[in-house]
Amino acid sequence: MTFCKIIVLCTALSLWPAFARAQWEAEADPTAYALKGFSAHVGHSIFDGRSRLQFGAFGAETPEWIHGNSGFTENSRGVTLKVDYFPLRPSDGWFVGADSNYARVRYELNQTHERTYRNLVGLGPRVGYRFNFGKHLYVSPWVSVDYQLNAKDVTISGKTFHESRYSVFPALHLGWRF
Repeated sequence: MTFCKIIVLCTALSLWPAFARAQWEAEADPTAYALKGFSAHVGHSIFDGRSRLQFGAFGAETPEWIHGNSGFTENSRGVTLKVDYFPLRPSDGWFVGADSNYARVRYELNQTHERTYRNLVGLGPRVGYRFNFGKHLYVSPWVSVDYQLNAKDVTISGKTFHESRYSVFPALHLGWRF
């Protein structure tokens, strides 16, 4: 265990100069708030500004017309880690990246209000475009296609919620660079 702590400490110290030079950013997805949830993310440019690391927390109640399972309510809360690369200009324009997330998902059968919970882990590519407005404000529409590593159908009182292994997730983040 001590060896692992030493490796983590050495890695953190070796990356510190890259983090110290870059700017911090905060962003959110307003759609999550409209879906009885939340969205809060912190991003940081790394290396030459063409790469970006982002940590976040999210939650939302997925509408039935999206999940497609009649008579069920799906509600998720989780955390995410994203890494992006801006090939044309540092922190501006098109970007490609990877999206990973962990979510605690609640499935509720509306008829009986019985619930069950599952933990889902997703991983996949994402692509988007970042519009910068001045030095601080930015808007980033993006879409990811995640493979849900442990997705399984959920059965409550004989009714089945069919959970897809793939999740297509479009988003629009509003952000502020400090």
